[in-house]
Amino acid sequence: MIDTAENRYKFSRMLDEIGVDQLQWKELTSFEEALTFCESVGYPVRVRPSYVLSGAAMNVVSTGDDLLNYLTQATAVSREHPAVISKYIEQAKEIL
Repeated sequence: MIDTAENRYKFSRMLDEIGVDQLQWKELTSFEEALTFCESVGYPVRVRPSYVLSGAAMNVVSTGDDLLNYLTQATAVSREHPAVISKYIEQAKEIL
């Protein structure tokens, strides 16, 4: 159950199966992919390491410059260490 909660794909599939709406999200392995996704869903977005639901490594970014800063300083995004980016709604509450 811990793996299902922490693995974004498994967690998303479970939410789909029980009919819980989700914000758009994607696991990305390069800055270019991340920037394209963010521009398509619009800012702000939440960025986190791929195998984390919440915590200190997570951040909300509001611009492409913020995204570049986060991905180069806070985490090294790569195939081995992808980032999960999801649309972020200000003033909303996330239920985990």
